[in-house]
Amino acid sequence: MDSAVTQTIKKLDKRVNYRKTSKQIKKIIKPYLFMLPCLLFVILFTYYPFAKTVYLGFTLVDLNGNPVEFVGFENFINLFKDKMLINTLKNTLEYTAITIPATFFISLALALLAEKKRKGNHIYQIIFALPMAVSMSSAVMIFQLLMNPTIGMFNYLTGLGIDWFGDEKYAMAGISILSVWMGLGFSFLFLLAALRNVPSELLEAADMEGCNYFQKLVSIKMPLISPTIFFLICTDLISSLMVFGPVWITTKGGPMGSTETMMYWMYIEAFENAKYGYGCAVAVLIFVIVMLVTLLSFVYEKKGVHYT
Repeated sequence: MDSAVTQTIKKLDKRVNYRKTSKQIKKIIKPYLFMLPCLLFVILFTYYPFAKTVYLGFTLVDLNGNPVEFVGFENFINLFKDKMLINTLKNTLEYTAITIPATFFISLALALLAEKKRKGNHIYQIIFALPMAVSMSSAVMIFQLLMNPTIGMFNYLTGLGIDWFGDEKYAMAGISILSVWMGLGFSFLFLLAALRNVPSELLEAADMEGCNYFQKLVSIKMPLISPTIFFLICTDLISSLMVFGPVWITTKGGPMGSTETMMYWMYIEAFENAKYGYGCAVAVLIFVIVMLVTLLSFVYEKKGVHYT
């Protein structure tokens, strides 16, 4: 009788333990099941194309985009021998050197102007953030009219007679001005949110110590918003090194190749010259450059970014 009861208790314990184990397994698996659709999309539209691009960079590809022969590092060797590499890299770095500082400092100035909540504050906040709502093609049409060498408002107000998109000396500057305007809204909103989250107690203590506006800006506000600044610099750096849209719509890489960036060069080689393997090799090189620059930027994070 006692053995029967003992066996029954053991069976019940096993069932309880099994239920507990199954519940624990379900609890562990459940979050991943919610993530599964997103994970499938990421694998299908991000990791698979990336892996295929790397593979095609080592192959000879036919007109249908199918690899026909494995050529090893031949595409990359030809890439480093190509004179266009230096030209496109120089143009890309020039564009990056213009747009990132200009976008940041103008956005910071606008955010400082809108920092304090005043009557009608929301009106110019919307105006400052408006470039985010304008599509690339619409912005290009607007700036092509504004920067027209003969009837453009920009030349009229500044007294200049520059062909901003047709002169090889100024074409990159014209594209950069367009890109800076389009990037202002995004940076402005992030910097404004960061500035408004600076603790008022610190600013009041600085006022009591007799600090002026610029001392508070440099010693209190800038260190506290440094994580936001770092994020914006990283995202702008990546987008600048991979710039394509403004170049393709405005100048097509001209005049005389003065605005041909690495991404535009990759597009031309792959889709216009039908050298898909070579274009994929260019894409792999762009990825390596962007990755290295991003990793280097994290060196600054350790030294100049203050997390509260």
